[in-house]
Amino acid sequence: MMIERRSRPDRSKAIAVNAGIVMQDTDGREAAAVFMEDAGVPLPVIARVLNEPERRRAADVR
Repeated sequence: MMIERRSRPDRSKAIAVNAGIVMQDTDGREAAAVFMEDAGVPLPVIARVLNEPERRRAADVR
């Protein structure tokens, strides 16, 4: 059984995810994905936050 974490232990990645979510609205999905990847955000997380906004964490930008 996989347990879903509700908080990120890495603050810099949390900041990058939130910035990427904002960037998606202004610069597009591809730019946001590249930005987050360059910041070290794992690809499954990038895909989840950009493609499934209903699954974002409560602390993420909505």
